[in-house]
Amino acid sequence: MHIGSIFEVLGVRRLNEIIKLMKYPILLFTISIMLVACGCQRKSALVTNNDLTISISTVCGWCTGGDSLVINADQSVYRYTPSCDLAQTTETVTATDKTLWKELSTLVNKEQFNNIHINLCNVCADGCDVRVTLKDKNYTHSISYGSSSNEAVSTIRPFLEKLETLSAAYKKEHKKQ
Repeated sequence: MHIGSIFEVLGVRRLNEIIKLMKYPILLFTISIMLVACGCQRKSALVTNNDLTISISTVCGWCTGGDSLVINADQSVYRYTPSCDLAQTTETVTATDKTLWKELSTLVNKEQFNNIHINLCNVCADGCDVRVTLKDKNYTHSISYGSSSNEAVSTIRPFLEKLETLSAAYKKEHKKQ
């Protein structure tokens, strides 16, 4: 079977043009590589936008209470519930310190965070869970772990330790009130 009849069977109309392009395989190969390279530009995994919201919450079994900190570039909201009675929940809203936000958002690597798929349930056995969520316009991902010493979160440990320290500082300040 002739190559022209193969193309006719496949429904290719401009056989002469295709055959002419086949005479220039290096040019065709180069154009293909350029198209692939342009379509696969890697975006930085570091977060630099102000649309990001970071939250950390701790919940423990046997109604021992819990707390949460939701922080973005503009404001920080800390909620504390001393027991299972939600009526006792208190909340503190403050402006986010810009230096602190820059430090925290510099430690965030969404690509590494997104690669962690851990959803422990220590609270199911009366222990404590820490839940961290990253959210922006096009992205939400959460992890749940017992402590930042868990090996599954080792790639983002500096971020988690900073976030846990920040949450503990809010808790300490909140209890003074």
